Amino acid sequence: MYPSHEAQTRPQSPSTVDASPPGHQDSAVKITIQSVCTALKISRATYDMLMTSYFANMTAFSLFRPGSIEPKFAIMQNHSDAEALVAAMFSFSARHCQDDPDCPTPAYFAQIASSQLDESVDRYGDMRPPFWLLQAGVLVTFYQLTLSVRSRSWKKLGDCIRYSYDMNLHIVDANHEPVSDGSKPIDIQRWSLLEERRRAWWATWEMDVFASTIRRLPTAIDPSLNLTLLPVPDSFWFNDVYQESCFLAEDSSLRWKHLEECGNQSAKAWFIVVNSLMRNTQRLVYPAGSAMVLSGGSDKQQQQTVETNREELEIMANCLYCTVTSLPASLSYQGETLDFRPKATSTPLTDRTVNENNPRQEHADKYALHLMTQLCRFMIYHHKICARAPWLLVQQRKGQQPRSSSETAQANSEWSNYMSASDEIVRVVRNSARDHYRYVNPFLANSLWFAAAAQIACKVFGPAALSNLDLLKLTIDRFISFWGGMENLKGKLARIEAGLQNLMSRPSHHETRDEGQNGVGAGDMVLGNENGMARRPSTATTLLATHTLTDHHHHPTANHSGAVPLGTELLLPPAVAAAGHGGIIPNPNGGGHGGWGATSWDAHLYGGSDDHLTHHHFPMTPGQQNLYYGGIDGGPGGPLDFSPFGLEELLMASMMETSQM
Repeated sequence: MYPSHEAQTRPQSPSTVDASPPGHQDSAVKITIQSVCTALKISRATYDMLMTSYFANMTAFSLFRPGSIEPKFAIMQNHSDAEALVAAMFSFSARHCQDDPDCPTPAYFAQIASSQLDESVDRYGDMRPPFWLLQAGVLVTFYQLTLSVRSRSWKKLGDCIRYSYDMNLHIVDANHEPVSDGSKPIDIQRWSLLEERRRAWWATWEMDVFASTIRRLPTAIDPSLNLTLLPVPDSFWFNDVYQESCFLAEDSSLRWKHLEECGNQSAKAWFIVVNSLMRNTQRLVYPAGSAMVLSGGSDKQQQQTVETNREELEIMANCLYCTVTSLPASLSYQGETLDFRPKATSTPLTDRTVNENNPRQEHADKYALHLMTQLCRFMIYHHKICARAPWLLVQQRKGQQPRSSSETAQANSEWSNYMSASDEIVRVVRNSARDHYRYVNPFLANSLWFAAAAQIACKVFGPAALSNLDLLKLTIDRFISFWGGMENLKGKLARIEAGLQNLMSRPSHHETRDEGQNGVGAGDMVLGNENGMARRPSTATTLLATHTLTDHHHHPTANHSGAVPLGTELLLPPAVAAAGHGGIIPNPNGGGHGGWGATSWDAHLYGGSDDHLTHHHFPMTPGQQNLYYGGIDGGPGGPLDFSPFGLEELLMASMMETSQM
């Protein structure tokens, strides 16, 4: 057992006192609002405007009680601490004040916050930094993750997690004893201070889940050692009204039960539960270490893995259903209009009641919960439809028997559930205020992207899907315009659209091979229904993965033999395929909103003859990463050039396997 490097080896409870570490009190300086304004080079009027804007518009995380910032100045020992905290807050609120000519940009405040945070943390050396620096770090990380989940934000998130562990925020309630009958006296002041620490911990947890899911890497927070209660409703915390809560159980089937039993109706607590189910599901669909697993394993091993994942996904589907069914009525979205109107400002803070409504926060909570629920549904059904899109089930292939009607019906049901998740996202977006993107967590733009990708798969069925796609594109455009970053989402979706057009423009090999035999080309996709056999579009309607459309200068599969991974020949337009090599030709019609047309990107694939293709195996199966698709640095060919959450690649792998039949 390794010896501890700390003088005190017993785990310490989180401090309930906001103070600088011992030994730093002697260097105290007087910190005032005016001195902070001077340091940030803003007026007092701008300070007040930005502080008000923060509490009016920050719905993603509730880290502070209103009116609690200035009292922290009195116990800070270094001016850089105050600058870091305030600048971090203003890096968010400045987005909502860009019409004011005296208001600096969000990037201005983010740069100050980051530099002052680093200076302050370095000043404390091996001593534990004060809690407010973690709060500043959370907001700086939030700003950076909003732009991208790349190296800088990834490392900054790691700092937040280590600071949180250093402050023992993972065991805030290790000695918690539930208070059910009210017989035990409660120290409200201590409970309130600990609740502030719980908020910082769960905000860090949420960013860890988001970033790790996007990058398809393990979370840094250990779920087996998470003894911090889920947050309570803001109204209870703001008004010093005690509310019992519970831990986030490791067993996914117990999470909704514990939360329902304790009576905690916090929107954030329920969101964390649904978010955790999404993360568990993503790990099943895209298991840890899959990038290191080649597809050369035995058929028996692969079949066992598939069966295990199928059973676990059934459990996750049941957990999600129970969780959504158990949601408090006030948190469940039922198709109503979400106008995101602000809370009335006429009521003084001291006169607020526990039941006072904050429409903007309530609507943001419903929006986030609904989108996270649909994302979880996407992941569950994506795994099922990877192996059998509904229009592929009764294909007449050489040497194959038609699928049974029961299999066809089941696949149609799975596809219907998959697409209904996308339609639900369309519904909540359509019923939200036109500027709602300003008041919700920008991380949710990735969920909108996934819904848009699903709509691409179905837009050939009629104008309804096309209009849904336009709605989602426009909303994503507005997210990007307001929050900055996330530009790669547009490029990824454009590549999928262009690949779809290229696939639709040429017959598949099965179509040319079989059409003379049975009169129905394999590319016609015959789908069974009660009225007989209905023709459906070809495999072009299957979603495309972005990794097959990366630039050939960075694509590791590009080689001197001219061969490409099996199945990617379907992505080449006829003229290019005939030449044996070349590039993806964008849709000449282009169009779309905000540069979404295929002409906004240029991608190339090395090609080869069909003889070459028959001798190459594409090392990717559902649930595995494409080992040809390299870069670990997040650059071209890196993990962030995959589509969000790693699911489009799974469906693409299925399409490639289908092309071999």
